[in-house]
Order: sequence, then structure tokens, then C-alpha cells
Amino acid sequence: MYKSNLPFESIQNDQLRLDYLTSLGPRIVGLYVNGVNGNLFADTPEMHWPTPHGEYYLYGGHRLWTSPEDTYYMVPEESVEVIKTDNKLTLKGPVDTSGLEKEIAVVLDKNTIYVSHRVTWHGEKEVIFAPWALSQLRLGGMAIFPLLKSEGLLPDRNFVLWPYSEFKDPRLELHDDMILVHAYAIGKPFKIGSFTSKGWIAYTLGDALLIKRFTPDLAGNYPDLNCNVETYVGNTFVELETLGALTVLEPGESMTHDETWEILVGEYPSTLDSARDVSRQLSQS
Repeated sequence: MYKSNLPFESIQNDQLRLDYLTSLGPRIVGLYVNGVNGNLFADTPEMHWPTPHGEYYLYGGHRLWTSPEDTYYMVPEESVEVIKTDNKLTLKGPVDTSGLEKEIAVVLDKNTIYVSHRVTWHGEKEVIFAPWALSQLRLGGMAIFPLLKSEGLLPDRNFVLWPYSEFKDPRLELHDDMILVHAYAIGKPFKIGSFTSKGWIAYTLGDALLIKRFTPDLAGNYPDLNCNVETYVGNTFVELETLGALTVLEPGESMTHDETWEILVGEYPSTLDSARDVSRQLSQS
């Protein structure tokens, strides 16, 4: 159960349940799957930091940001409009003091969730942003980043480190065809990014596998030294992140970024063999 005292409601089907905040957002705070114990999302209501607009609280779960990262656009969430039509839920935030308006819409279908993100710019001058979808998950699992290894003379893979990350971090496992990040706390944060043309990243957590699919723009320019997938490991959560391409927004214009979440129930140990089994399975689907 979501532990914050903020009000929330739920949508569900026979296999899944999503909890979302009703007083601020857009924010999805609960992801529950039949056959799996507890909330797959991390719950972090105590985490916060200062911004030019006031204290920003993280809350946990799934959120929508813009990249490159800039605290000016991290405006504390104050309200949200909840719209329900047939089987679709839309969470629409107000225009914040930085000029951004954010919206997350979800549709449940068996063990799959279709998630649509929209950012609209209401500032006075054009800006360049990439949409950034971040899912905070419980520690204890393993993030899988698939890589496409090719042949020839040109570079085909990238690997990006943040200033506080180290090559020798024991949570990092590098292979020619994938990057693995083991999600456990060691007292300091770790973050990496990469570009994948395969259109998915995944997270194993014992008896659950979360797959986040998206459509990469192979001709697009991406932030963070050309990353469309990133993961961050802290002391209380791990983030599974996807990004859209950098987009020029004129006042009143919007950009979108879609993800498909699929949750499978089974045995998914945090091993290379397990990761390769997942990769083979997804390459055939």
C-alpha cells in the first residue's frame, strides 16, 4: 500500500492495479500485479530538495520530466485534473510557474499498460527539451539495457557515466550485448545512460519482470551525450528511465513520448543468463 498520507485512487483489471495521486501530479504511485507481493514502485515521500520555485518532493512511482535536467523546471506539484473516459485515465497537471504543462494518460489491457506522456510549453520563447519518463522501482532487482552489436569500422554502442558514478562500482556489469545494473544500496548513488535501437529496457525483481517498450528515433538527437535509456540507483530506489529526442517547442506547442509497460510473472533471478533469456524472448516477440 502506498504509505504517503496524500489522497489517491486506483484503476485495475483482473491482473493489474495502478494507484495515482488525486491532489497533485501527474503521478502514478502504485503498480500491483496479481501473483507478486507488494508495490513494484518505490515509495519515497520523504525525499525532497530545494528548487527556484520551492521544495520539490519526489513521492515515488512514475513521473514525467524534461531533459536536459534543470532544477528550474522541477516545479513542486500542486494540483492535478483526473479525467476518466471508458478504459482510459488521464492525469493532467496545471501550467506550472516554469511554463510547463504535463499530462500522463494510461490504458490497462491484461498484463500491459499503455502510457502516453505529453508536455506542452507555455513560455514566451522557444525552448529545446526531450520528454523524460522516469519509473522509481523497489531495490533488489536488476536493470537490463540491450545493446545492438554490429560489424564494420564505425562505432555502434555508447556508455555514459554521471559525475558521481564510477567504472568500478560493483553494481555495474558490462557485456558486449547488454549492460546490467544490480539495484542495491552501497551508500552512494550510481547512474549510467546509453542509446538502444531495440526499443526496450527491463527490470527483474524476483518473481516479476517489468518491460518498458518505446519507439526510438534513430535519426533524432538525444540529451545526455545521446542517451535514450538511463538508470539511477540510490539508497532507497532504482529508476528505469526512457527519453524522447530533443524537440524545439514554440510557445503553445507540445511533445509526446509513449511507453508500453508489460509485467510478466515467473522466476527472474538477477543473473546474466536470466537477462539473456529475457533478451531472446523479446527479440522473438
